[in-house]
Parts: sequence; C-alpha cells; structure tokens
Amino acid sequence: MASSPPERPDPTSEDKVVSAATRRAEMQRTRFRVAEQRARSEQAGGKPSEDEAARMLAEFYARGGQVTVVPPAEESETELKR
Repeated sequence: MASSPPERPDPTSEDKVVSAATRRAEMQRTRFRVAEQRARSEQAGGKPSEDEAARMLAEFYARGGQVTVVPPAEESETELKR
C-alpha cells in the first residue's frame, strides 16, 4: 500500500482573520520602523551638505565602490549631447 500525504485542512474563517491580522500588524511594524529611521536621520542632521556629500562619495570610491546602476554624471551628459 502506498501511503498518501496527510491532507491539509481547509483554512477556516478564523485562520483567515488571523492571517489578515498578522499582515496588518506587520505593515504597522514596517511603517513604524520607517518613521523611526526618518526621525533618527533628522536628529542626526537631516540631509548632508554639499561638502559632506562630496566627502562621503570620495570615501565610497576610495573603498573601491563603483556605480553599477546609473552611469557617472560625466558620461550621461556626454551621451545626451549626441
């Protein structure tokens, strides 16, 4: 005799309510995390100044960082002029 896999019970309305409540709770936690990150960012000084942004980019490139999604600004300007 071949044994058949155990049948999974159909989800009851209670299971659907629990899963909907779980999804809502997870969405709320995500919203809270985003709001919390934004508050910390603003406390840290918000957007970086031009000098700070240039310094961060220089450090990024010094550590071997590369632009992989968007071409560098010099290349994109050259291509637009063609």
